[in-house]
Amino acid sequence: MNFTRAALVGVAVLFVATVAIGGAAGQGADPVTLTVAVVDQDGDAVGGVTVEATWETDSGEAGTASGTTASNGKVFLDVPEGSSVELDVDDDTYVRNRPLEVDNATARDVELGVTRSGTATVTVLDGENRSQAGASVVVREDGRTVDRGETGSDGTYETARLERGAYNVTVVKPGYYETEREVTVSLNTEETVRIERGTVTLDVRTFDDHFDPPRRIDDGSVRLVSSVYDAEVTVTEGTASLNVPVNTAYTVEIVKDGYDASSERIRVRESPATVNATAQRTPTLSVTPANDRVLVGETTRVTVRNAYGEPAAGAAVEVDGEDVGETDARGEVDVEISSAGDRTIVARDGDVESDPVTVEGVDTASEADPGANGSNATGDDGSGDTDDGAPGFGVVAAVLAVLAAAAAAGRYRGR
Repeated sequence: MNFTRAALVGVAVLFVATVAIGGAAGQGADPVTLTVAVVDQDGDAVGGVTVEATWETDSGEAGTASGTTASNGKVFLDVPEGSSVELDVDDDTYVRNRPLEVDNATARDVELGVTRSGTATVTVLDGENRSQAGASVVVREDGRTVDRGETGSDGTYETARLERGAYNVTVVKPGYYETEREVTVSLNTEETVRIERGTVTLDVRTFDDHFDPPRRIDDGSVRLVSSVYDAEVTVTEGTASLNVPVNTAYTVEIVKDGYDASSERIRVRESPATVNATAQRTPTLSVTPANDRVLVGETTRVTVRNAYGEPAAGAAVEVDGEDVGETDARGEVDVEISSAGDRTIVARDGDVESDPVTVEGVDTASEADPGANGSNATGDDGSGDTDDGAPGFGVVAAVLAVLAAAAAAGRYRGR
């Protein structure tokens, strides 16, 4: 029993050790050892510094390893062979602005340079010595961003720990000109940066992009909104001109009756700018029947058009709530009037619904008086046809009138 327990404990210890080694070196790849020598800006070895390695293999597996340098500044780290490794330090005194990259890792010596760290506290003021909260502060080294942030309510921003040395610091805030300053970061550097207000001309050209190419919208207005500016300016001959704060992001929208207010985002820098804004008419449908009055059992042609007066193909047409068909490529459909009285016609296309229109269904010839209800049941020439040849009740009424006249003539001859 004791032998069995000892064997199980031994196997468990061996398993844990194997997993630990595998976790450090990564699965699926043989480990190789990097001998990392940490040196300061003077080339002297730095002991007692924690070195961190992170990697990703060709197969996409990621992993980490870390160790602390000995008095000679060296530490051994096992990483997967052939992996891409980044080396960095975690220390209260020394720092790197960015990790050291090691491609295609093999067993070799690597020198990792570090520098004593420092910070800079940047205070941002306007021209009247008022502190400016929400100003963006960007710290660059050789054109590359190494730190960034925003000033707090007291108008200050403290950088992350950086390598001591010279940096380019840029400060900008909506409504203010961008200001650059060279700052030398030491143990605890303090720097004041002043920014000034500024404006620039912005021309917004307005277009209806329903058309190809877009057509100019000559009137209406343009609304511009940002955190520091809110204005609505009249459009004249397709352009609205504004004087706006610099270095600001704006929401732009065209305001015009019959148009949807579609917003667009733009950013204005420090030079005069011209931008295009687009909008389209609010989707609508209109229904036009060829006849106002139709004999029961006859059809009338219904035309459906969109907000631009264009034929609306594929629109569903209903009579008294019942679907009777879809419009063709010309926006037309023949609709049968199946019962007497006022029949309500509506067109739908997605979420868009037309206003209802009414067609009167007539079921006797005596009610087919062309002047009834002030409506006209015939075409302009009195033929009884619709403008496009679709039949109404006018043809039947005309035939009945002829038959009535013939009957009257017969009675006259019989006297």
